[in-house]
Amino acid sequence: MARNIKDMIVGIDIGSGSLRAVGAIREEGIKHPVVIATYKKSIDGILRGNIINEEEVTRAIMDAVDSLEEKSGHDSIHTLISLGAIGLSSNHVNGQTQVSRGDASVTDLDIEKAIHEAHRLVPDIRNKAIVHTIPMKYRLDGNDVHGNIIGVRGNKLEVKTLFITYPLQCMVVLKKSLENAKIRVTDIVAGPIAESIPLLTKKQKVAGVALINIGAEVTSILVYENNIPLLVSTIGVGGNDITKDIALGMKITLEDAEEIKCGRGSLPHSKKRLEEIVEARLEDLCEKITKEFSRIQRQELLPAGIVVCGSSSLVTRLEYVFRNELKLPIKIASTELLKLTHDTLRDSGWARCYGLTFLAPQDTENDIIKELLTSLFIRVKKVIVQFLP
Repeated sequence: MARNIKDMIVGIDIGSGSLRAVGAIREEGIKHPVVIATYKKSIDGILRGNIINEEEVTRAIMDAVDSLEEKSGHDSIHTLISLGAIGLSSNHVNGQTQVSRGDASVTDLDIEKAIHEAHRLVPDIRNKAIVHTIPMKYRLDGNDVHGNIIGVRGNKLEVKTLFITYPLQCMVVLKKSLENAKIRVTDIVAGPIAESIPLLTKKQKVAGVALINIGAEVTSILVYENNIPLLVSTIGVGGNDITKDIALGMKITLEDAEEIKCGRGSLPHSKKRLEEIVEARLEDLCEKITKEFSRIQRQELLPAGIVVCGSSSLVTRLEYVFRNELKLPIKIASTELLKLTHDTLRDSGWARCYGLTFLAPQDTENDIIKELLTSLFIRVKKVIVQFLP
């Protein structure tokens, strides 16, 4: 039997309708974290992904960690939290600086100064918390530089940087809930980034792909190209809106509408009427998604198409409407987690929790996403803090 290398890693996803958590360990000879315990609880203290009842969320977080430790018999040594609420967004910003060395060769410090200048230009930065800072493109004296720019000689350095941000006040409330729960947090990660680890392949991320998570109250969008995130955004529409539409359109209770949406209840009207109601809401969602794609000029221009996940990804007619409206190949995430976790996690709603467990500190640096977040985000983030007034 494989020997446990370290104790349990906990990934927690605080969603609008529920809190999910996964406990995993690393074992010798196994590439992916091994799930040893799961937790899911319905909570009402969240609206569109944001905490409105700190006390309830604090209790749920404490209960999640306690439950995982009791079920698994392992102590948690790393706890990571995902962000997926409305307000999670991204901006591309250019920063520049003069190369500082006498021999005109670019150093880490030059890159960090340019990123700091870009940071100051993030729209409404006073009300935002920076979650991830990812350098995307380098230019030296007006010319693009590909690959490692350290040591290249020039005078004027420009760095195009992706800043993934979260409303500052919402971050303050989240951190307060975590502190009250007495949880020592290893990292807070954008939920779309976390779930992309088990759900997307490197081939997809290099070619150009969108990962769309349709949750209960929020839809998140993540776009990759050349293996780097281009866009992170959220839309205040989710499965609950479809449920309400069905309830209103068919004059039934929300409970019955939810059953019908999930394919479990009996229809009081024709199937065609249900499809009309659902399609109208999905078309509206596609219009909002297209608007987000247009921010980075990628509407209809993602060769690897769209992967759809989340608690509402199996809604009737979704694949048909998305394909027609977005004009891209559509794939519903279904078997990815099953394969990685050997049937332990059975739906894509667990992808964020599980993806977080890949990002805990470890001895080896072989995961491309972890490498991205550590070498380009954590190192830069620390220096940005150093430069801030």
